[in-house]
Amino acid sequence: MQMLKTTVIMTGLLALVGCSSMKHSDSFIKQPTVCVDKKWYGYHQGAGCPSTTKVVVPDASQEMAARLAALERDRSRLAEELEVARRQNGTLSSRVSELEGQLADRDREIAALRSGAGDNAAFAGQLSAAQSEKDRLAAELAAARQHNEDHDRLAAESESQLAALKQRNSDLESQLADRDKELSGLRGDLSSEMAKLKQAERGLIRALKPQIDERNITVDLNNERLLINLASGYLFGSGEDQLKPAGADALKQVGSILKDFPEYKVHVEGHTDNRPILGALKKKFPSNKELSEARATNAAQALADGGLSGAHAMGVADTKPVMPNVTTEGRAKNRRVEISVTK
Repeated sequence: MQMLKTTVIMTGLLALVGCSSMKHSDSFIKQPTVCVDKKWYGYHQGAGCPSTTKVVVPDASQEMAARLAALERDRSRLAEELEVARRQNGTLSSRVSELEGQLADRDREIAALRSGAGDNAAFAGQLSAAQSEKDRLAAELAAARQHNEDHDRLAAESESQLAALKQRNSDLESQLADRDKELSGLRGDLSSEMAKLKQAERGLIRALKPQIDERNITVDLNNERLLINLASGYLFGSGEDQLKPAGADALKQVGSILKDFPEYKVHVEGHTDNRPILGALKKKFPSNKELSEARATNAAQALADGGLSGAHAMGVADTKPVMPNVTTEGRAKNRRVEISVTK
């Protein structure tokens, strides 16, 4: 490498010297010619000696000065050429250093490539793994974006549903407030109605106290309904639909009290046990249904006789027992007439 550097430098110097010689070939100072001819003596710059009869003897000091001036000019020229050569030599030296550096870089690259040639398979495997990982991450990113979009859509739908539910809730609260007002009014009305029914209940209990004490009649105020239960044995004979005198009087008393509450509806229901009608009575009452209807009708008539008209009568036979029809006591409880008073 050092030999290459030296060769380049010497080549550059030779090129500079050649160029300098070509540039200054016409400006070299020629030695003057000494002429002693035709009576002329002195230095002449041209070729040959001039033809003249005048001989000029050169002055020694002038000759020395001319020679010195020529030498000074030659020295200046050489100094300039030397400076140019030095500059060009510096440029060449820099170029040589640059080329040496580039060559060293290439050597290192070649060495690195040679040492890494065996790792190509590993690099290829790593590249394939990295590409697979990239594809997996891209798929996850796409899934995440889709999930995000679905979440945003669901959030928007939820917000819409929430707004609708809030509106519905507001509407229901308004309706509830209205219902509360209505309920408050109804409670007031109910209190008033219950007060009236309570008044009717007290009147009935006072009027029918003996029968109540003997458990032939019960009076119950419950669920906005006044219920008067009269035992069939107290009102009718066995298998009969005509009222006994005591039963008729009791019903007339009920009618006289309820007539003071014309705003209420009065229903009369006849009930029997489950024993079928037998014998000659079957001609008059083919079943307990007809017997229960006849008893309800006669009871309603007794209420009318007491002053309460418009009571509705119906017979239900044994379809609404209050106790099982398996004992004498149970059957006796089921044979009854019920008077209900409702709004």
